[in-house]
Amino acid sequence: MNENKTERRRIENAEPDEVRAMLSAMESGGYTRKKFTPTSFVSHLEIYQYLSPSGVKFAIVYDTKAKIISVDGRSDAMPALFALFPPRCKPAGERPAQPDRQPKQPERQKLQQPAERPALRAETRKGLTSAEKPALARPAAKPAAEKADGGKQPAAAKAAKPDNKQTVRSEKKPAKKKAVKKEQEPKPVVVRGVSAKRLDWLIKDLKAAEGVKARTTTAAFDKTRAITLTSPSRETLELVRDERGNVTLTGKPGALMSDVKAQLESKSDVRLLRRYLPTALRYLSESSKIDLSNGITDINNIGRLSDYSVLLTAPYRALEKFIYDLQQAERINVKMIGQAYEKDDEGNYKLKKGYLKKINSVVYSEVMTALYTEYSRTRNFYTHSDNSADSRPRGISDKAEAQKLLTHLLSVIEYNAKKLSEIGFSVTEE
Repeated sequence: MNENKTERRRIENAEPDEVRAMLSAMESGGYTRKKFTPTSFVSHLEIYQYLSPSGVKFAIVYDTKAKIISVDGRSDAMPALFALFPPRCKPAGERPAQPDRQPKQPERQKLQQPAERPALRAETRKGLTSAEKPALARPAAKPAAEKADGGKQPAAAKAAKPDNKQTVRSEKKPAKKKAVKKEQEPKPVVVRGVSAKRLDWLIKDLKAAEGVKARTTTAAFDKTRAITLTSPSRETLELVRDERGNVTLTGKPGALMSDVKAQLESKSDVRLLRRYLPTALRYLSESSKIDLSNGITDINNIGRLSDYSVLLTAPYRALEKFIYDLQQAERINVKMIGQAYEKDDEGNYKLKKGYLKKINSVVYSEVMTALYTEYSRTRNFYTHSDNSADSRPRGISDKAEAQKLLTHLLSVIEYNAKKLSEIGFSVTEE
């Protein structure tokens, strides 16, 4: 038998004070708490992770509604752990009797007694004369359950039956509700390596840009931080960050969940991009965001160069990917983005007629034309060699000129993203 296999033990009918007593006993016995996830608006589970003195991991989940404790850990380490628990925190077969919690059996027995009495009354009627029967109905000192009234069922028995049915129903309903909620409960999403500074900025940015409300709901004793976010559309999301920088997102999938997850996972400087591209951020892919944020950072911080045109390569690569994503959103499938365009009589770029008929959107056509014109005019000029007789120098010796070109590129992207936003355009995520 493998002693290292994992097993689960359940402790039912566990009150909150018993859970606290159990955790206190563990910590007194040398067990170290490594993580704690509190209950929230969307989850009624308290989740604990502990490490034993010998390095064995234990996961403890307390269902605050069903009052059930689940303990997961190695089989060979379970006896030592449960030896620390107070007597009232043992599994069902080992817990001491608790009379104050057991249902009062005498009351149930009283409810069942009236069903047997009609037979007794029938036997009594057989042995009585008509003169003796009224005498049994006179005494008022006897309990109502013992009154014989011509074979009619006592009032207590009539009241008992519906109460008994209601009791049975009430015991079944919570089980059904619990099962439904368990099926609908979304799985948490974990994002690793999030610094406290990045999380602080994210919350600040969501408040300023999206109107999201944030409320801190954590305790500091285990060095975790929990924040509940509520969007203007009433979406709710809980973030819990542990001391190792892992952030757990709990909530229903939606716009708020997607936005927070994308910003936490992004390797780009989203804060910097939002300053220049607040609207375009929703359309840009992760690779475009990285190239643009790196381009902005490099051109602002790099030292003296003989040719600053190399700093424009990454930003215009981001524009190329942006154009490609917009083409894919309208099912324009080409190997190179330029194959979707043609020139008019004046030499200006425009979408090919076949795509114009297929899409039937003047605004989309204008956006695509403007973006590709910027891409072809500037990117191609500074990144391709010129073999013509009247060639012009393609290097950029002045840093201010390179900054001016990048600023113009960002303004072109943001302006056209606003036009897409006005017509409700969206880019399908891969």
